[in-house]
Amino acid sequence: MKMVDDLKNGHTDIVKTIDGLNSEELDRPGTIGDWSARDVLLHIAMWDGEALKALAVWRTGHEYDWSYTPDYDKFNAFWIENTRQLSASQVIQMFNLIRHALICDMEAIPDEIYRKRGEPKWIYSASIDHTSHHLNKLMTYRASLGK
Repeated sequence: MKMVDDLKNGHTDIVKTIDGLNSEELDRPGTIGDWSARDVLLHIAMWDGEALKALAVWRTGHEYDWSYTPDYDKFNAFWIENTRQLSASQVIQMFNLIRHALICDMEAIPDEIYRKRGEPKWIYSASIDHTSHHLNKLMTYRASLGK
């Protein structure tokens, strides 16, 4: 399925882009807007986590209520501020874990549900396009380091 392939490819591209960056480079503030590369990874992981919850609801035949995130900038700031204690290594683990969980859950959905409901189109904005958007920023940062 294309959506699952896109999630896998986005994950692989992010992992390749951060490969070889040390903790200081990942944690350096203000390198991607106001954020560090670590913050960007955490941000992607957190939204993947929201997509994972939404997928669980979607699977039951209902639509997820995204209305709790009307001001997503405040939501993002809350996540970043409340996870400062996590190391870059822990954030990478979280990113890998949540993305893999999302992929596994999507792969586990029976074909009959997809036939009945179609694809959950919001997965593109919540995870796939979102990853691509931030991947470009991570790649630019990596290039600025001469790597």
